[in-house]
Amino acid sequence: MNQLGGLWRDTWWVWVLFVALTVVLGLTIGWFFYLLILCLPVPFAYFAFNRYDEHGNEKADL
Repeated sequence: MNQLGGLWRDTWWVWVLFVALTVVLGLTIGWFFYLLILCLPVPFAYFAFNRYDEHGNEKADL
């Protein structure tokens, strides 16, 4: 599970921006944008397990 920590360490500001943008869109346009918050963990986990090794370091072969 160190992959998740490694991705969070390197890209935390991007994910916070995604959540903030989703909340703003939910407030201004419609409630269905809040469903995107439930979908954000899927790409987060995908990128974490593909880009980081079991120690939380970025894989060198990319």
